[in-house]
Amino acid sequence: MLKQLSISGFTLISHAEVPFRNGFTAITGETGAGKSVLLKALRMVCGDKAQASMVRAGESKAVIEGIFDISQEPKVKEIIENLGIDSDDELIIRREILENGKGRTRVNGDVVNQADLQEIGEHLIQMHGQSEQLLLRDTRTHTQMLDDYAGNGKLLEAYSETWAKWNDILTRIRETEEHAKDLAAQKDFLKFQFDELSKAALREGEEEELEEKVSVASKGEAERRILDEIQGILSGDNGLLDQVQILQARMRFLASKIPHYEEHLNSLAEVADPFESVCKDLLRLSPAKSLSPAEIDRANSRIANIQKLKRKYRTDVVGLIELTAKRKSELESLENLDSDLAELAKEEKKILAELENLAKELSAKRAEAACRFDSAVQTTIQNLGMPKAVFKTHIESQPLSPNGTEKIEFMLAPNPGEGEKSLQKAVSGGELSRVLLAIKSVMADLDKVPLLIFDEVDSGISGEVGNTIGDALRSLGKHHQVLTITHLHQVASRAKNQLAVSKDEIEGRTFTSVRELDREGRIEELVRMLGGDSETVREHARQLLENNQ
Repeated sequence: MLKQLSISGFTLISHAEVPFRNGFTAITGETGAGKSVLLKALRMVCGDKAQASMVRAGESKAVIEGIFDISQEPKVKEIIENLGIDSDDELIIRREILENGKGRTRVNGDVVNQADLQEIGEHLIQMHGQSEQLLLRDTRTHTQMLDDYAGNGKLLEAYSETWAKWNDILTRIRETEEHAKDLAAQKDFLKFQFDELSKAALREGEEEELEEKVSVASKGEAERRILDEIQGILSGDNGLLDQVQILQARMRFLASKIPHYEEHLNSLAEVADPFESVCKDLLRLSPAKSLSPAEIDRANSRIANIQKLKRKYRTDVVGLIELTAKRKSELESLENLDSDLAELAKEEKKILAELENLAKELSAKRAEAACRFDSAVQTTIQNLGMPKAVFKTHIESQPLSPNGTEKIEFMLAPNPGEGEKSLQKAVSGGELSRVLLAIKSVMADLDKVPLLIFDEVDSGISGEVGNTIGDALRSLGKHHQVLTITHLHQVASRAKNQLAVSKDEIEGRTFTSVRELDREGRIEELVRMLGGDSETVREHARQLLENNQ
């Protein structure tokens, strides 16, 4: 609940510290005194958009601070904790509005954005003025209200989950059918690519291995040719070894005839033996085993084929292998799609049956709740000055939707013989205001928002109807903190608390002030509202207060 509202430099309010109590509080004052300014300040606490015109002339900024008791508001605490803000049982919302319309918002000292503030505000305060009455003209809110009254929360949750599952499988069926259609159109193309790639029987690293073998084979051919030449030089007819032996024989003959050639013979012997050993080693050499020319041709052909596929498909060997697997999967998928679709259709039928059962249960609960709801709301409306009014919930069947199989709309026949009218179009603002109050009264126990604010819900009403509206607001105050702006003494006298808004001119400036009234202050305010200042009027005001507390 709202405990206090501090306002500084906000339009006509220079400074105000406004306390708030539990139960029903009436806000009263002369027309134009600034009661709407107080509600506008509350709207700012809820997250309404700031405007530069809200800053009081001569002030650098406007400051509005609301203090709330959230000890019984677990949802608000959850939102605050999710924002990373420390929370206990007290919540302080502070808004500063600068002259340029910009500003800053803090929640328990931490800066928050407007969207976060609005989310918090939705769970703290519910405003019911002319703009909020427009929501009642939106038939989508009618379904929500009836479901809240019927206690359909868990059932709706189950329905929504099943609805999501059903739509998900319908999407999967549609995507599978489209995929099947696309694959069928490309079947020949897919098969051609798969056949070509699978026939190639590609293996990762194969191209590099073949290139290495061809390279080695090319070197082996050169080795064989050179070795053949060397061995021909050494061992052929009149080869190098024979020439060396002939040389040695001639030197021995010469040394035997002419002794001083002995030295040369010895020198030749020293080099001839190692040389012959080297030559014999060279003759024993043979080239390393390598590919035959036919094998080299086959390897080069394979390399060319791999490179051709790489150019054609614009990828490497790994990509070609992956593409082969993909084309195989697509062709297999095409063969299996019919069975997949049959399985999905079977699952869809099962989920649809579950969804339809939930929809039937939801319809039955709505129909039963509508009877009780219509009776309760109609009785309350009739007590609010529309004695012949008829309220009815119109339920029209429709195909399965996110909210069930019904289109729900509240109808009102304000006067006998006129027929039921849609709240969306034909009901006046005053009638809509009383319908809203009646619905809120009926749903008082179910509404989770702690503070309800009614802006002139009694507009255009007087006499006995004012009494019933006051009684309805007082009754609503047993379940919520209720604030209402009123011009009726019948309504104000039934409030548990009362705030008076007044406007004064001081030194050429207008000041709006807000006071919490004690008993004597309430009597004086009721005297003003009754339109007289005699002792008789004062006694009447005193009796009104005593009889209605």
